Amino acid sequence: MKQTIKKLVAVVLPVVLFAAAAQGAGFALYEFSARTTAMGGATVANGPEAASLATNPSLITQLDGTQIQLGATIVTADATTTVNGNSRSLENDVWTLPNFYMTHKWNDDISFGIGAFSRYGLGGTYKDPNSWPGSNLAYDVKLETMSFTPTIAVKANEQLSLAMGLEAMTIDFTQKSLYGAGLLPNPPGYELHGTGVSWGGNFSLTYRPDWAEKWAVGAMYRSKIKQNLDGYIHTTTGTDINATLRHASAAGAITLPDSITTGIAFQATDNWVMEAGIVGTFWSAYDQIIIEYTDSETAPTIHNKKNYKDVYRLNFGTEYLLNKNWAVRAGYVFDKSPINTQDMDTLVPVDDRHLVSVGFGYRNEKWSVDFAYTHLFARDLTGDSNSQSGNMPMKYSHGSSNMFALTLGLKY
Repeated sequence: MKQTIKKLVAVVLPVVLFAAAAQGAGFALYEFSARTTAMGGATVANGPEAASLATNPSLITQLDGTQIQLGATIVTADATTTVNGNSRSLENDVWTLPNFYMTHKWNDDISFGIGAFSRYGLGGTYKDPNSWPGSNLAYDVKLETMSFTPTIAVKANEQLSLAMGLEAMTIDFTQKSLYGAGLLPNPPGYELHGTGVSWGGNFSLTYRPDWAEKWAVGAMYRSKIKQNLDGYIHTTTGTDINATLRHASAAGAITLPDSITTGIAFQATDNWVMEAGIVGTFWSAYDQIIIEYTDSETAPTIHNKKNYKDVYRLNFGTEYLLNKNWAVRAGYVFDKSPINTQDMDTLVPVDDRHLVSVGFGYRNEKWSVDFAYTHLFARDLTGDSNSQSGNMPMKYSHGSSNMFALTLGLKY
């Protein structure tokens, strides 16, 4: 029984707790507003909006009064994963990433804000899972996070603004896996569910030098976040392997890496701005996943090692004001993947990504509406699953995604 529990925990639970995003390399999401999406995330040093609470909160010192933004991004994705020469594609699902922001200018030097948005997320179901060996890792998963970020921003002087914020991140996930898929005619299934709340923080700045009036620099640091998750595992289909695995409580811990985002903007004309930026994510800090059954003293604690690499994300975006009401935007992103070819899984079936985006916006003195479309192209990747999953040969192919973002704004 101990060996059965240990093997199941080592194969299934680490995969769930590592659930990652379909859009950003590793498990990052960057679709914080329609304007940000349209410009490829290149809004760190230009164009303050309430959604700057997610990209560079120090920008909100440039906003007057009280401003509110509410929006969502609709995501569809396609990818194929091949395990031991057996391929499966994702079903045609649709996911929604909501966001909400509110800022208020307290006085000429101090502004407050609070944002709610998703920084990590995953959803996907593979077709015909029973005969596919990849189902031993995962064939159906849904992970949702929401970050709440109370923030204070201070204008140090006319050139420099600083901001500091807390982050409370909630997590809710469900995953379904099969045990012996591809070998047994009716493999038993297991469902895992877990929730958690963890804390982190961020620091940001914006610098607009008097000696280079057309230029601006923005930067943001996000701290590591240790996630402590509580949930359960139980048999959902097929024949029970043993009763211990039904309705057993489980707990896990992972450390999400810290990151630094920077951007430099150039105001080419009164109507035209462009920005280039980079996001560095320090995945080497993400060294292991610790998992244990909380109701069993005999089940072992698992230390699942990860061999991820520090990676970068390059972006470029531009916005042109057609007149005082209408703006058009475009962006490009190269998103480097931290996945190690010797530790592949079925949850993030894409390698390095190229994203191309376009969008437009309308605003008047009180209201605004912004729209964006992004298409993601992913490189294929060939490698193996980790030793805990049997070192199975794997390949990711045909990875792509479409994103549609809409944001409504109100200021008063």
